[in-house]
Amino acid sequence: MNERAVVATYLYLQAIGTLAWWILLASIPDAVAWFQPRSWPAEALLSFWLADSILLIGGSLFTAIAISRKKSWGAISLWGLAVAAWYPTLYCIAVSFKTDEAWLASAMMVAMAGLTLAMATIYGRSDQVPMFIRSTSMPKWDAMLWTFAQVVIFWGTFLWILPKGIHEMEGRFGWSSFSHDFQSFASIALFAIASLLGIWSAIAMSWSGEGTPLPTATAPRLVVHGPYRLVRNPMALAGIVQGLAIGWLLGSWGVILYSFIGGLVWHYCVRPVEEADLIKRFGSSYEAYRNAVGLWIPKPTIGGRR
Repeated sequence: MNERAVVATYLYLQAIGTLAWWILLASIPDAVAWFQPRSWPAEALLSFWLADSILLIGGSLFTAIAISRKKSWGAISLWGLAVAAWYPTLYCIAVSFKTDEAWLASAMMVAMAGLTLAMATIYGRSDQVPMFIRSTSMPKWDAMLWTFAQVVIFWGTFLWILPKGIHEMEGRFGWSSFSHDFQSFASIALFAIASLLGIWSAIAMSWSGEGTPLPTATAPRLVVHGPYRLVRNPMALAGIVQGLAIGWLLGSWGVILYSFIGGLVWHYCVRPVEEADLIKRFGSSYEAYRNAVGLWIPKPTIGGRR
């Protein structure tokens, strides 16, 4: 499936999903309480029907058709849709941070807006194989700045908003959280250790690789320094452990499962594509590195050598 078909298919699914969500709210009025603070009247959420119908449902269909028919303005429409999707998303996030409720709505909106932005980013990259990977050389300090911005956004999304949404959904189903002595201390300590590994990896990627961890602006140089001397993907390892630590902190089996599933998706879906790109760009240098350094666990050393 080429990039045009991928983007159009996603937009059709987004329109259908949004319409199905509104049908759910219309059919089961009590479902409104799942997506907004408990003290708010139902009208606070239901009043978004017109904006969602025009922008998210209509806009997604309109853009999908434009892209499917190879209209020259399809990319502009897609970027407009991506921008429009972030307004209600930021509103939901602000509500959740203020009230510590409606995290499920924030998680859903972040997922939708993030995927729409991802579609806009990869669209038109048919010259890239795979299409979502693009090597971009940057000055070291620019790479550091962009990497820091990515860390803030990704940590906030995948390590707080989405886990909080999962934890809130567990509560809606009546599933209780687990707890034990020293839970907060131990989970925060584990999160801190994993975070240090993630930050160390990000610095190595941006400083030595002169790029960012983001696939669409990935480092043009092969990074084998710092934590990359120990394992080949320290940033992925750090992210999975961070997710487990958050699940532990919240007492949420759902978040722990989410972290494990994220690791499996990365290992079986993302990693092979990423490694194929690295072999294509760096050839024997990457193959030698892959043979010398373990994926998840450091390889034992013999006589000071791997």
